[in-house]
Amino acid sequence: MTAVEAENLTILYEGKPALSDVTFRLDEGKTLLLLGPNGAGKTTLLKTIACFHREYRGNLLVFGRNPCDARHLIGYVPQSSSLNERVPLTALEVVAMGGLYRRGFVHFKIPEEVLKKAEEVLTFVGLGHVKDKLFRELSEGQKQRVLLARALMSDPKLLLLDEPLSALDPSARAEVTNVLSKIKSEKNVTMIITTHDINPLLEIGDLVMLINKRLIAFGKPEEVLTDGVIKSVYGPLAKVIPVGGKLYCITGDFHLHRDRGGGL
Repeated sequence: MTAVEAENLTILYEGKPALSDVTFRLDEGKTLLLLGPNGAGKTTLLKTIACFHREYRGNLLVFGRNPCDARHLIGYVPQSSSLNERVPLTALEVVAMGGLYRRGFVHFKIPEEVLKKAEEVLTFVGLGHVKDKLFRELSEGQKQRVLLARALMSDPKLLLLDEPLSALDPSARAEVTNVLSKIKSEKNVTMIITTHDINPLLEIGDLVMLINKRLIAFGKPEEVLTDGVIKSVYGPLAKVIPVGGKLYCITGDFHLHRDRGGGL
């Protein structure tokens, strides 16, 4: 089944195109890595798919439905959390929020079944041991995994992740990447992930899309991550360097690699 399908999609802000003429298809269970420089339209595309932004032309379907009719199937993790950390919420309470939004509860009236599921999801992301710890006391990597767990509470079929590895140290990036790999393999959730650093995510990426106000390239990693494509977005100083049987793409924005033979 097709999870997301766009045809001649142009996203507008106040009547002006922010991202133009995008056509792609993402099948259920696949992971799409979305690349592009700052201001390219990556977050704009995610927000439109999630029905947070509704001004667009062309066709956009999520599991065969208008995005707003498919919101219950979508989990969204923004680049920065909007949580007010002055409110003393525990990790468990933050995760439980993902099971309350559609039920009309507030956090101090969390049903026992929601708390039980929240604990299970926290354990799934490797954080069952911090359930009673205040969210604000967690490391940045732990916070990101808690937010992933919150998104999983609604059992989404599509998970939209905006820069989930940004501002994390190498150890935390590895922990979050391992959770994303576990989500892909054990839950078969379709994912669209925006990133500046594709390298840690290549093992879970089935498809890559490169945008810069318009669609530049879309396809398998070995089709998209080429010298010509990267230079077209990041300029003449960007290049692809073969090292030890792998191709490294070097730009001013991120470093990425793939196997020369097309393997990941």
